[in-house]
Amino acid sequence: MQDRHKEGPPESRRDDRQGGRGGKDGPPGTDFLDLEISQVLYGEAAGVARDAFRELVKDAVKARLKERFGARIEALAKIAADELVDDVETNLAIEALISARKEARRGREEAIRRVFAQDDKEKP
Repeated sequence: MQDRHKEGPPESRRDDRQGGRGGKDGPPGTDFLDLEISQVLYGEAAGVARDAFRELVKDAVKARLKERFGARIEALAKIAADELVDDVETNLAIEALISARKEARRGREEAIRRVFAQDDKEKP
C-alpha cells in the first residue's frame, strides 16, 4: 500500500520522507498512521474515477463502431477466425504426421536391434 501516496492530485502525492507517516519519523508503534488520510483517499478515488471514465468512453466507442460498422466488423472477424482455425487444423495434421513417422522409426530401430541381437546369439 506504499504506492497509494504516488497517485491522485499533486497535493495528495507525498512520500514517507516528508513526514507523512508515523513509524519511521514518528514514535514507535505508529507505523499504521497515515496523516492527511483524507487527501490520500481522495487521490485513490480520483485515480479510480479516471479509470472508470476511460472504460465508459471505450464502451461508448465500441457501441458506436458496432452501430456504424458492425456488419463489416463481424465479416472481418469471421475471416480472421476462419484463417486461424484453418492454420490450427493444418498444424494439428502436421503434428499427427510427424508423430506417426516417429512411431514408425521406433519400430525400425527395434527391428535393427533384433537383427544384431540375433548376430550375437549365433557367435560361439
